[in-house]
Amino acid sequence: MSVLLKLFPLLINIDQETILNFFGIQDPNSFSDTSYNSLTDLAPVSTDVSLGTLKLIFEGLLERYQDGLGLVDIENIIIFISVVRFIILALKYNIKTSFYICCIGIFAGGLWYFHLKDLFLWYRDLLLLNRITGKFVEEARTLEITEQAKRLGADRGFHSPINFIRYALVDSGQRPGGYQIDPISMLFTQVPETLRAQTDKFYYSVFGRILPTMWSFLTKQAVEYLPIITYLIIVRINKKYCPYLIRWHWTFLWTFSAVENLIIGLVRRLQYYLFLVVVPEDRYLEQPIVLGLLVGILFSHLIFVIFGLLHASCGQYFYCPFITENAEVHIGPRPQNSIYSGGYAAWQNNKQKRIEWMVRGGKGTWKLYFPRLWWGWLGRGASILDNDARYKERQYRTKRRKRFISKRKKRFNKFIRTIKNWF
Repeated sequence: MSVLLKLFPLLINIDQETILNFFGIQDPNSFSDTSYNSLTDLAPVSTDVSLGTLKLIFEGLLERYQDGLGLVDIENIIIFISVVRFIILALKYNIKTSFYICCIGIFAGGLWYFHLKDLFLWYRDLLLLNRITGKFVEEARTLEITEQAKRLGADRGFHSPINFIRYALVDSGQRPGGYQIDPISMLFTQVPETLRAQTDKFYYSVFGRILPTMWSFLTKQAVEYLPIITYLIIVRINKKYCPYLIRWHWTFLWTFSAVENLIIGLVRRLQYYLFLVVVPEDRYLEQPIVLGLLVGILFSHLIFVIFGLLHASCGQYFYCPFITENAEVHIGPRPQNSIYSGGYAAWQNNKQKRIEWMVRGGKGTWKLYFPRLWWGWLGRGASILDNDARYKERQYRTKRRKRFISKRKKRFNKFIRTIKNWF
């Protein structure tokens, strides 16, 4: 079965036109004039892959992404990574195991993807200051308008019972003209005239002030506490059923949010200083400095989130001083006896997380400590402890791979015998 999967790509005619169509780049050999359509149908152009093909791909991608990546482009990258991983892992293990591993990576990448969309809610038009983030802002704004249009009028139907109840009871006093149109007000109209003064006072007190206030309070509390309650239930309480890759990236995001609050506050201060002090007072020397700091911080924040998104989609981990260590305090080390735990994390095996520099001074020697940022390609590490841990884990994964291959061969042989029995 594995041989058939390896021979399957050979059935595809891979030429320059196929590769350009895959990347969505216009083929320079195609004719736009309709008079040549019959000629191209009779004699289709087929060009061999060469260095010119790479040049065309590079120029086409550079022209397409000169304004940066949009939400659709990031989604396509996640899907492309997942498909490639699925094919590779299916050849390495089996289809079922590959599907599970890819689903774990997609879920972890989805956490970073939704966090990336939150950047638009935090910064909004500030991202337009950088050309690379312009496309991201345009697509995020279009998506926001589309979602608002879908929600408009949706609360008047039975598609969402909660929104329907809010529209019927809580928002009853916000109708055009100030009329109370809801089922409860219809019942109060049947009250006798002698009791109308007391009942109307009770009605307007409850449905005019108490219910809207309670709904607003409960909605704010739900928005604040629902994410952390979901995290506690899935990651902390039911951690036995949650893969380590998801728990690691989810906890990393919660830990990173503490640092993000400082970054967002700094950006807000720079924004106010730029538009309320520097620009009105015509401080031409300070304006490029403040603008450069603002654009640099926004771009660095966006790149870091995309960096984490790519690692999560590929099933990998990365080391960031202070944040990674605090995140791993809550979830523990990565299990090395599981093929679903993702890539390597060499910093968990090595306690030397600082680099020591000896600086000679006048009377003595000074020691300077810097955090160790490089832990080898894909977090494999380079020390003796890292090599031993990686060797043991590689042995375990090799045994599991051989077991999967033997089971796959048995199922394939059984399938062949079943077909032979039919004939």
